[in-house]
Amino acid sequence: MEKRPTVLLIEDDPDQIFMYQNKFELEGFEFYSARKGDEGITLAKSHKPDAILLDLVLIAENGLDVLEKLKQDDETKKIPVVILTNLVKKEAMDRAKNLGAVDFVVKTDTMPSEVVQKIQGILKK
Repeated sequence: MEKRPTVLLIEDDPDQIFMYQNKFELEGFEFYSARKGDEGITLAKSHKPDAILLDLVLIAENGLDVLEKLKQDDETKKIPVVILTNLVKKEAMDRAKNLGAVDFVVKTDTMPSEVVQKIQGILKK
């Protein structure tokens, strides 16, 4: 049996989590989620997802700080991280790219199906 691709969403909004979980699971992904950055880092280490979707506005910390921690840790630094946010600021986009994010997706401009396609494309590389 072929291993299903896995994705981790670090997002504070339960409605967003529910929506993306449904979309990714329909496409055959195994889906994990965390509402706080530290929970996301723990899940990333324990489940080693194929890709991470990371919001910049989280409950306890900034998503860019979470990205920095993920990229500094030997266990998680190779996992592709896509920023998924509505916070559209050039400084945030630049910092995310400098920290190693592979893409920056604006939620309000992107359908969930497009996010799934983007992750599928990243995993094929």
